[in-house]
Amino acid sequence: MSRPPENSLRLPTGYEDHLSIDLEEDRVFNRWVRAVFLGVAVAAVAAALGLYLPLETAWPPWVSVPVTVLAVVFYFSAHEATHGLALRWRTGIRPSYAFAFPFLTTGSPAYLNRGSTAFVALAPSLAWGMLLLAAFLLAPADARLTLYVLLALNFAGSGGDYAEAALALRQPPEALIRDDGAEIGVFLPAGGHGPTEPQAADADRRPQ
Repeated sequence: MSRPPENSLRLPTGYEDHLSIDLEEDRVFNRWVRAVFLGVAVAAVAAALGLYLPLETAWPPWVSVPVTVLAVVFYFSAHEATHGLALRWRTGIRPSYAFAFPFLTTGSPAYLNRGSTAFVALAPSLAWGMLLLAAFLLAPADARLTLYVLLALNFAGSGGDYAEAALALRQPPEALIRDDGAEIGVFLPAGGHGPTEPQAADADRRPQ
């Protein structure tokens, strides 16, 4: 089994653009994102009703609604920050953040191998999923409705992350993927040959 290419700040010599996905315009990608959101939302409502989850709260609406809205804003910011931390760890450079209503996005100019791309894409959903589930099970009863909303949004709002991870893992082992926050690019060696060494200096190479 060939070793995957290293993450790099520059595209290695001999690689060429194989596939580009516009995150805003690509219909198939966005159809997948909407399907995941709808599926998880329906499953969350069905679980709450079918399993009789303890979601009652004594907080009046003028307390519970603002608290939940603020918690959602904080969560989405923390979600993107987690992407950023994972990117910084795998590439060694600071990622970029952008806001395009109603979404926050995280991007990087670096080229990542399949494993690193999947790790960066899935890190927030998995990390915050475990944290929010633990909080839901241990928190006071009045806070559980807010935490359940966050838990559902964590998985429902990660459809794009799941799609990117699936896309990366379907590529050949030598693939490199670049996600700048607006577009995902997949790069492969020209002619189907194995990767060649980048022309970049050693300082431009980052460990896997």
